[in-house]
Amino acid sequence: MKNKEKIYLLLRVAAYLLLVGTVLYGLYASPYNPHPNSAEDIRRWVMGFGAWAPLIYVAVYTVRPLLFFPTLLLNLSAGVLFGPWLGIIFLLLGGFGCASFCYLLGRFGGGSWLLRHFGGSWGSKLTAYLIGDGSFTKMLWLRTVPIFPYDPVSIIAGSVRLPFKIYGLATLLGMLPGAVAYNFLADSFGTKRFYLALAATVLAFGVPLLWWQKSGAAKVWQNILSFKQYWKGSDKNDKKYGN
Repeated sequence: MKNKEKIYLLLRVAAYLLLVGTVLYGLYASPYNPHPNSAEDIRRWVMGFGAWAPLIYVAVYTVRPLLFFPTLLLNLSAGVLFGPWLGIIFLLLGGFGCASFCYLLGRFGGGSWLLRHFGGSWGSKLTAYLIGDGSFTKMLWLRTVPIFPYDPVSIIAGSVRLPFKIYGLATLLGMLPGAVAYNFLADSFGTKRFYLALAATVLAFGVPLLWWQKSGAAKVWQNILSFKQYWKGSDKNDKKYGN
């Protein structure tokens, strides 16, 4: 790539990041952003909307990445706000809304362009992983194994143009164990059922993690995340790698 093209590309990236940063800061600093520090803060704020509380909760969860709301507090507040059963429904709706928002952000908000220009072989391997054979199972792993960050996974899925029907179904199914666990955990605070609910929460996230490691899927990710495969160069044996 010529120097002028590189400079133009960097200027476009800088302008894009500046625009995104300005929007995010404006939303974060807005007087309408309650900046909650606990599930109780969210409960009081959402319940202040009366009959609109469920809709407000789902809407806030959908745009949560822009507001910098803590995910854990939103997850726990669903059970506190609506009880365990309705809480599961509204948590799934809000979580799926957020997942869809991030997916669309990746697909139409410049994610594909950034991955294409700066992803290198890492981006190519990630794309091949998600849109190759077994896309649904792979996406389901990304949703049930707790070590994968929720929003970046959603943005990357949109950036590589994973079909939304595969992405959406895997996301809903992958969210379900955690949604059930979080709601019953929140509902059990201050009761004798707390330790049982806590154990169920550990199982909801621990079992998929152990299964993922035992299945050999973890080794695939070790290869994808190998930075040696991203940068151009050669190792001590002069074996070339990278782009």
